[in-house]
Amino acid sequence: YLARLPRAPAPSVGGRYFPPMPRVGRSRAGISGARGRPRPESAFALSCALSLALAAAVTACGSARDRPRPDSAATARLATSAAASGGGTPPCRLDGDWTICAVEDRLVHAGVVLSRQPDTVAHPFLHVPGVLYQVGSAEHELQLFLYPSTAAREADTAALDSATVSPRGTRVVWRTPPTLVMSNNMVAVILSLNDRTVERLALALGAGLPKAPER
Repeated sequence: YLARLPRAPAPSVGGRYFPPMPRVGRSRAGISGARGRPRPESAFALSCALSLALAAAVTACGSARDRPRPDSAATARLATSAAASGGGTPPCRLDGDWTICAVEDRLVHAGVVLSRQPDTVAHPFLHVPGVLYQVGSAEHELQLFLYPSTAAREADTAALDSATVSPRGTRVVWRTPPTLVMSNNMVAVILSLNDRTVERLALALGAGLPKAPER
């Protein structure tokens, strides 16, 4: 067995005590700290990502700032122009003289199913062109003539035989017996063998329109 040697006394100079120097070595804290520091390549990648994000944000802000703002005055002018070109169609007048829309409105509210045809009709004894409608089917027909005034309509119908819808002294051959309806500035010729259809059309159109208010 080796006897434990006595510890050598600490050196002293001039009576002052100098403790022994500690051993130099790596501690766990130093090692873990070295491991915790980011690697140079990771720091470079993070820096690049931040730079790209910052550049994208600056570009987006610049694009939004350079984008022209809508001109409210120009928008209002476009809306006014659209209304004037077609969106601002005046409403249908349901008083005074007959119009196409007033006739169609009256018949639709009377429960009549109308189909306006592309062809027009003309008769030498009526001096305005007529609008042709099919009522339900091709078997029932309505010919509509609108004059500029009641006086102009009366100038034509005064020479007609209302029973045959022909000028007096002559006879027009219709495909079915005609029914003549006159109201204000309108002449309607109904061609149908169905008494109920004829009656519905005649009552709806013969009632006329209210008198237009005086201005």
